[in-house]
Amino acid sequence: MVEHQRIIREAEVKEKAKREAQNEAVDLLIQYWPETVVSFELQNTQDSQLDLPITSKAFKFRSFVKVANVPSTDSGANHLLFSFHLNHMKPQYEKWRAIKTIAVKVIGPIQTDSYPNAKFKVVRSSASQVHEFTLADLTSLNPYDWIMVYNLLLRDRQKYEPVIAHLKLMIVSYVQEVGKMDVEIVVVLRRKPYVLPKEVPEGFEKLKPGKI
Repeated sequence: MVEHQRIIREAEVKEKAKREAQNEAVDLLIQYWPETVVSFELQNTQDSQLDLPITSKAFKFRSFVKVANVPSTDSGANHLLFSFHLNHMKPQYEKWRAIKTIAVKVIGPIQTDSYPNAKFKVVRSSASQVHEFTLADLTSLNPYDWIMVYNLLLRDRQKYEPVIAHLKLMIVSYVQEVGKMDVEIVVVLRRKPYVLPKEVPEGFEKLKPGKI
């Protein structure tokens, strides 16, 4: 009896710690999830596609029909989405590539407790490299991959309609998020600086331009 109670207490402590970690990670995504370094590549070929920056807020995009109309301020939906990605996505370094997707096939649905998931098999680059990922992995892929997969699936829209709807919501959410970033930048640029200017260092006027 005592041993049984001990096991129950340990399980409760672990579950509490997991919930606290998830709560912190949901609120501080940038600190807990990696973002790829933008390559600034000017070419857009099969071997070097456009490298759009990842947003850590993609973990909370209302891309599933189940929460499509739920406000972004709903913490319950945020935690449900985060838990889904936490349980079903692969590490970012296994999926993110700078090479372009040139062919895609949806190879079947995946059953989960919360949201519908699906697996993709894609062919990338002129070397025809084959990779696999799921809907849960989209959040840490190059957003240009979303656009390429979406356009390829449109060739058989009727067959892939549910997946196409999900990808469309992801892309729309991303565009809206980028728009918000522009608004935030404008707001910041219009603010007056909070740092008081310091006195000019002595002898500053005597300095002459030259090479360092």
